Amino acid sequence: MLKTQQIQMNAKVRYYPLLKNKDVFTEHVITSECWEVCGETVVKISDKSGGVSIEHLELI
Repeated sequence: MLKTQQIQMNAKVRYYPLLKNKDVFTEHVITSECWEVCGETVVKISDKSGGVSIEHLELI
């Protein structure tokens, strides 16, 4: 799980759609700064529309 201070543009990450299953992931690049949505920190990643929770990301 990433922390807000680890978020950097163009960083490579693994995105886990389901936190309970770490066998399923896709690799992406962070394409935005982070922001808050309903108390959740989210960020935009390549090949996904909208923001994704940084709790579902891991730096590669």
